Amino acid sequence: MIALNNAFRLANVDRILSLTYFFLVSISIAFFLYSGPVSRNAFYILTYISAIHFLILVFRIDKKIYFYLFPTLFFLLGLSKLIWLSLTSNTDFPLVAYHYQISGKRMVLGSFVLYCIQRNRPNWRFNFRTAEIAGYVMFALLAAIAIIDTLLYIKSGDRIKINADAATTGAYILVLFSMIAIYCLRRFATRLYRPLCLLSIGLTLVTLLATETRSALLFYGVFVVFCLGHELFYGKKNHKRIFATAIVILGVCALLYGKSYYHPALDRLDAMQQEAEQYMDGQNNTSLGARLSLWKSAWYSFGQHPFGQSVDSRNALATRYIQQHEAGNPEALYNVQFHMHNDLLDTLSLQGIVGAVLMLAVFLALLVYPFVLFTGAGAFLLLSLPVVIFSQVDCQFYNRESPYFFMLVLGFLMLLRQVEPAPGMPSRRSDSAEKTTNAV
Repeated sequence: MIALNNAFRLANVDRILSLTYFFLVSISIAFFLYSGPVSRNAFYILTYISAIHFLILVFRIDKKIYFYLFPTLFFLLGLSKLIWLSLTSNTDFPLVAYHYQISGKRMVLGSFVLYCIQRNRPNWRFNFRTAEIAGYVMFALLAAIAIIDTLLYIKSGDRIKINADAATTGAYILVLFSMIAIYCLRRFATRLYRPLCLLSIGLTLVTLLATETRSALLFYGVFVVFCLGHELFYGKKNHKRIFATAIVILGVCALLYGKSYYHPALDRLDAMQQEAEQYMDGQNNTSLGARLSLWKSAWYSFGQHPFGQSVDSRNALATRYIQQHEAGNPEALYNVQFHMHNDLLDTLSLQGIVGAVLMLAVFLALLVYPFVLFTGAGAFLLLSLPVVIFSQVDCQFYNRESPYFFMLVLGFLMLLRQVEPAPGMPSRRSDSAEKTTNAV
């Protein structure tokens, strides 16, 4: 009887703990672009719980540490940034050092969250209704973000940042957030998913146009074409007609009445070819030209210090290179004080070979490892593709907010694998039947 009572008590604790993880992860993701304090507080509460949970697992239950790939890589990447900061002096550019200090700390803390989620994944189960509510909450926050920022754009006419340090950063996170929200609606809001998904796509496109971020618009455009094509090809016949009619009507209305709104973003898209031609002609003071100049200067800086250097040293070398070899590109010289607009090259120029290898390992793990952990892990591409692609044209791991958001989305996708099917739906293969790689 005592053993039965203990087992019952542990089962209740485990259930409460799993719901706590799911709730805090969902809230932190949903409020990330709406309220930074709410998102960060939920994240930090979860990291404190996870740190205690980790200690109990290691010293009381398992009596050992499992070196899971994702928690280990993010822990090492965050730790490498903190060690690099402790070994370098960055007096001229303290803002860069501050960003990397915060992002490194949050990656270290977030690794405990990922560890506990992966460790308990086979034992945790969530009912369908819980995931459905999470999808509706994300949709509600997506709608609020779109309405608020669209009105702000109409009023001011300036590129919006969507609760981020830069318009590009906000746009990249919005793309990822929208894709995850649509995935939740598609999978769990079974009765309303078509109108809600279509509305989510429309709201996201309107908001991305207000950010005027070309790479985000192009990437999301490809995602939208894939989603609509999939629905029109595989959907029911009656639903296809309704869906196609709604798309045509909305598209015509947008073209007729929204020209003044979307014209600046389309102008920026049209300018991409012109900027490339200008760079070839030696006129590099453009957005594209600045990136190319920064990438070249980052590679040059790495060549001078292949095992790492301070921000002050890197920026001095990069500035000298741009002045001597890139005709003093003003746009590039302005952006040197922040980062090199490429995560791999930026890390390579600061932390050297070791840091770049860790960054590359994270990218490869995001692309490949979910398919080792799970059968049918295509949903994880909703995270890995935007992270990897956007990191080639900007620095997402420099930003102090973005890395912990990526880790939360990764943990959230893992938790969604444990959601039981809706009543009346065929049962998905349980994790006990899936691939069970626990340690590396």
